[in-house]
Amino acid sequence: MTKQNFELIWQLAKTDFKIRYNGSVLGYLWALLKPLLIFLILNFVFSNVFGKNIPNYSINLLTGIILWTYFAEATSVGISALLSKANLITKVKISKTAIIFASTINSTITFLINLVILVVFFIGYHITPSLLGILLFLIFLVILYGLVLGITFLSAPLFVKYRDLNQIWEVLLTLGFYASPIIYPLSLIPTKYQTFMWINPMSYIINYSKLALINNQFITLGRFGILIAVVSFILVSGILVFSKMKPKVAENI
Repeated sequence: MTKQNFELIWQLAKTDFKIRYNGSVLGYLWALLKPLLIFLILNFVFSNVFGKNIPNYSINLLTGIILWTYFAEATSVGISALLSKANLITKVKISKTAIIFASTINSTITFLINLVILVVFFIGYHITPSLLGILLFLIFLVILYGLVLGITFLSAPLFVKYRDLNQIWEVLLTLGFYASPIIYPLSLIPTKYQTFMWINPMSYIINYSKLALINNQFITLGRFGILIAVVSFILVSGILVFSKMKPKVAENI
């Protein structure tokens, strides 16, 4: 990727980020307030259900919400990345790959802001993760970005042709939220049903991020290998589909 492509990606990402909050009264504060408000509501509802038996339930919940919010928003923005730039694609020669990367970076900027909330809560709850826990969390964030990128590469060109895809993805995201260990710990799910939970790569990322940061417990090599394999498959599949469909994007628009 050339220096010009990097500059284009960054300019597109900055522009999208500014447009996203343009005209709202609170502006960029919404990047912080949205996951925080979701957390406050869910914490109020479920802390009495799970909080009594789960140490540090609130910080567990917030960690899961921030990770899921990034995944949901980044993939939702990613699906419409090419279609939202239809005027550019049809009128000027622009790198479609750069548009994909820009959409994911736009959401990642918001995510990095949200991590500030998480750091503040960890300080407030007097929880200090180990260096190994922090390192593993950072690795999970890289894997999470790869997952987002793979889904975006896969879905963006398909959405240009099949406009119902975003509606289907919204339903899947709703299902995925409750099928991921965000509100509840994975330990509460009967073992015979946990197999279905592990189909979802976000279950690995959320569950083991919380364990690493809060409990200083780490993912097994076997589970880590499965996560890497699944995310790699999605990323490679996305790149292949994108490469095949990219030449016809302008035509489908």
